[in-house]
Amino acid sequence: MHLKRILSAIFFIPLFFLLVKFGSPLLFFFVLSAAILIGLYEIFLLLEMKGILPLKFLGFLGGWVLSFLIFSGYPGRDGLLVSLAFLLIAFLVSTLSRDGDFWLRIQGAGATFLAVLYLSLLLSFLPLLRKMPEGAVYIYYLFLVTWAGDTGAFYMGINFGRHKLCPGLSPGKSIEGSIAGLFSSLAASFLAKGWFFPGLETLHALILGILLGIMGQLGDLSESLLKRGLEVKDSGSLIPGHGGFLDRVDSLLFTGPSLYFYVTCCLR
Repeated sequence: MHLKRILSAIFFIPLFFLLVKFGSPLLFFFVLSAAILIGLYEIFLLLEMKGILPLKFLGFLGGWVLSFLIFSGYPGRDGLLVSLAFLLIAFLVSTLSRDGDFWLRIQGAGATFLAVLYLSLLLSFLPLLRKMPEGAVYIYYLFLVTWAGDTGAFYMGINFGRHKLCPGLSPGKSIEGSIAGLFSSLAASFLAKGWFFPGLETLHALILGILLGIMGQLGDLSESLLKRGLEVKDSGSLIPGHGGFLDRVDSLLFTGPSLYFYVTCCLR
């Protein structure tokens, strides 16, 4: 498993670097929107395995449109709220025409709406970061700090983890791994400051390292809750050594919005 993780990193990291370095914010959005569709596919497949019937066509369409509206900034905050309202209405109206048990139909609509918000809404903060004047730096910083926390928690946990963090939710996670992950995120934050983000003040590097370290672990635990409810170990097998797409971006779903709000409130 470790060799597969390393080989996957060797393959994907250069592609990611080239995308952020030379790709436009619009290209970055289209890549992320395609990734959102892959994540929705994984969730819909898991729901069907559990006997829940998602509204797949509306889910894919609504998920992509929502991410596009957020990225484009049109038609503003009020328009986005209206879009969410009509998306929910579309799910419920579509449920009226379906056959089967009423509760299962409601479950399908609710699960689809949650999946769209979980992926399309939360991942859409990454293209918003990329659109900013120093967007490439923010994206590099976000991924470095988030993945450092994931890696530190994983390897410390499997080698030295003795005390369970949430045994009922995720038996493999340990308190030792959680602490190591937090310190890894903090160390990566200061590494980024000295490496490619010299404008980041020491206090902000400290706060962001802790904030993203905590939020990344909460994102990981939230996906564990989803998988526990659906009774699966991994969300899929798309990325060798890492599981599915959701298993790779679960932390980013929480750290992306956190960094965006911190940047807009405290760094600009």
